Amino acid sequence: MESIADAMDKVIDRDKYAEVTSGILGNVEIKAFIEENDMQEREIMKSMPKFNEYLRSNEQFKDFSKKLVLNAGYAEVVYKETDESISRKKAHSAINRLKAKSLLLDETIKTATFDNFKIETDEEQQAFEFAKNLAEFYKNGGQGNSFMSGPAGSGKSHLSMAILKSYLERGEKTALFVSYSHVVRLIKDSFNNRDSVYTQNNIMSLLTNVDLLVMDDIGSENNSDFSEELLTDVLDGRISTIITTNLSSEELRGNSSKKGRYNQRTASRMFRGIGGKAFNFKGIKDKRVLPF
Repeated sequence: MESIADAMDKVIDRDKYAEVTSGILGNVEIKAFIEENDMQEREIMKSMPKFNEYLRSNEQFKDFSKKLVLNAGYAEVVYKETDESISRKKAHSAINRLKAKSLLLDETIKTATFDNFKIETDEEQQAFEFAKNLAEFYKNGGQGNSFMSGPAGSGKSHLSMAILKSYLERGEKTALFVSYSHVVRLIKDSFNNRDSVYTQNNIMSLLTNVDLLVMDDIGSENNSDFSEELLTDVLDGRISTIITTNLSSEELRGNSSKKGRYNQRTASRMFRGIGGKAFNFKGIKDKRVLPF
C-alpha cells in the first residue's frame, strides 16, 4: 500500500512539473514557434525537453547561438558557433603562430601586451598612445613603414609586439617579430650547416610573406655588405614594416656632412611610407633596470 508520504511526493512532483511546463509554454519564443509550426498537443508535450534545453543557460554552449527547428514533427535545438567565437579562436591561433615563428633574442618579448606595459611617466604615456594608434592604423588597412627610435630598454620592442598582437585580433592576418641581428647570424650559420632551416631563401620567404613585420633593433647587427643587402631585399619585398632602432634617423641615413650607417638605397627603403608614423623614445629610462 502506498504511504501518505509517497502520495504527497507525487502530488508535489506533478505540481512542480505543471509549474515548469507552464513557464516553458508561456515563453514568447516558444509560443511563437508552436504557433508558426501549428504543433499539436502530442508534439508539444514530446518536445518539452527540447524547449527546456533551448531556454536553459548552458556554460558549455556559451559560444554558440541556438535555434529551434522542426524535425519530423518535433522540436530540435540546433547550435551554431558565433562569429565572435570563431574570430576569437582565429586570433588565438594567429598569436600562437606569431610566438612560434618569431626569431627573438629576448624570449620574454613574447609575453608583451598593451595591458602589461607599465606607464609611470608622461613620455611613456605618449609612447603607449602612439603604439595604440599605430595598431589601429594597421588594423584598419593602413600601409607603409613605421619607425620607433630611442635608447635601449625604453619599451620599443614591448610595444611593437603588443601592436602585432592587437593587429591579429581579427584573426585574418599574419604577423612576425624578428631581431634583425639574430636573423643575420642564423642565415650566416646556415652556410656551413646543410640541415639548417634558416637558409637565406627560407628567411626571405618568411619575412616577405607576412602582412605585418617588426624588424627589431636595426643597426645593432655587425655592419657588412651582406647584412645591408639582405635588409634592402627584405624591405623591397614588403609594404608595411615596423622598424625599431637605438639609432636616430640621421645616424641611420646620414646627412650632407656625415655618412650614415646605411647607404642611401637602404635608408630610402627604410623610411618609405612613414609619414607621421614615427616616435622617438628619448626621455624614457631603461625599463629593464630595477630600482635599488
